[in-house]
Amino acid sequence: MRVLRPVVAAGIFVLLAGPVLAQERYATIDVRAGYTVAPKGNDDDLTIGQSLKGQSSFGGGAFIALGDRLHLGLTVDWAHHSVYQPPDRTIIGGANDPEWNLVHSFLKVSFDIVQVKSWTVALNAGPGIMVFSPNQVIKDATGKRSDLHFAVNGGATITWWFADRIGIVASPQADLAFKKTSGQIFQNKKAVFFPITGGFQFKI
Repeated sequence: MRVLRPVVAAGIFVLLAGPVLAQERYATIDVRAGYTVAPKGNDDDLTIGQSLKGQSSFGGGAFIALGDRLHLGLTVDWAHHSVYQPPDRTIIGGANDPEWNLVHSFLKVSFDIVQVKSWTVALNAGPGIMVFSPNQVIKDATGKRSDLHFAVNGGATITWWFADRIGIVASPQADLAFKKTSGQIFQNKKAVFFPITGGFQFKI
């Protein structure tokens, strides 16, 4: 009987996996642009750069279908955020603007909750990293350097497939960077960013 157990287990696996493996496989890539909403703190946060202004962002991603509705992929988003200051001292843009450049990178699992002829709505989540890099203005003023924070992501993508393999995608996301007491930014609290982007998605 012990010899038969792995045989039976393998047979069950084949019966379950066969229909899945027989489904059509495809991959998608997307390019996006939009706006990332950033956290705004109190006066104590300002001294360590924890209050940032929301600004424009850009991103892209690639996913492979693991099943009819399940996908695995990698996304990367980039944005730059001016340090929030009292209104009489705020500078947005220009050579003297103190900014943090932020890269969001996540490994995501995505599941299609709506799948009709021309529309797909998917929920996604996954772990990743967020890298905060100060521009030269901040480096010269404070000596701060780049910091890597572990992070988690959750969000959705809505795609209108106006052609067989080309769609317009909207992607509201929430990215949570964990605090890092030894870091240069967000030492005392977690920080949630909200990238809201749109663009094109392609099946390949």
